[in-house]
Amino acid sequence: MKQSLCTITSNVEISPGMYLMWIEAPDIASISHPGQFITVNCEGFTLRRPFSIHQVAAGESKESQIALLFKVVGKGTFWLSQQHSDDKIDILGPLGKGFTIASRAKNLLLVAGGIGIAPLVFLAQYASSQHSVSLIQGASTVRELYPFSSLRPRNKFGGSNLLSLPTGVQFIPVTEDGTMGRKGMATDILLDSLDWADQVFACGPIDMYKAMAITLNPSPSKGESLTLPSPSKGEGKGEGEKRSEESKLRKCQVSLEVRLGCGIGACYACTINTKKGLKQVCRDGPVFELDDILWQEVRI
Repeated sequence: MKQSLCTITSNVEISPGMYLMWIEAPDIASISHPGQFITVNCEGFTLRRPFSIHQVAAGESKESQIALLFKVVGKGTFWLSQQHSDDKIDILGPLGKGFTIASRAKNLLLVAGGIGIAPLVFLAQYASSQHSVSLIQGASTVRELYPFSSLRPRNKFGGSNLLSLPTGVQFIPVTEDGTMGRKGMATDILLDSLDWADQVFACGPIDMYKAMAITLNPSPSKGESLTLPSPSKGEGKGEGEKRSEESKLRKCQVSLEVRLGCGIGACYACTINTKKGLKQVCRDGPVFELDDILWQEVRI
């Protein structure tokens, strides 16, 4: 974790109220992992604002950047949207624990609800060279899907000035009104991909996670922890352990978005109940296993 006064290299409104900001932050970019976040000191506000790390880019001169994808929803994000290239901002990070890809996983399914696509692009960027990656993004209408650039224009540090996905990542749009892609919710098409996917990673609203918990965990074969018997005689050395690991691959990891206070685990404002006891979203998360969280007790 490092606190740095960093330079904004670009801040582009890519769709109404939606901004993509690139920040020169080599100390933070070099140690960031998909699913982690930073906090920004928005001038005039007591509490720092948390943002998922959307992308990381490294240039030939070894200057590194991080990207933030954010939507204007309040005074803090409005202030951030008004910042320009060469302005300085105070950021702290990387914070929290990110996504973990199982060693034997090959096919990764990413599920984004709206602005929840922010940390998943970094995960796709990180994983696509060694895994098959599909990304589902759900929105109410085509205007709320985020504009990926097929041309992938790059800035001088290697970062894109529009949203971009690594080559080879399959993008699957879903809209509630059917204006692009399949009609329905992102969770409606999960079952279509479960046989293919070794792991599922998601970021979105709490209601999406609750629906996913029902979809993914109706029976032990769809993600619940299993108590497997010891390998029987003749089963083959390590076969029981292999089946146990395969059952864990079905687990889904989610990036939980709740109100944070300090962002570093000191104030306990983001504490949630899990099957393993009380956990702090900013310190123990924001990434958790879907079936570890007691969803009926989670409040935004």
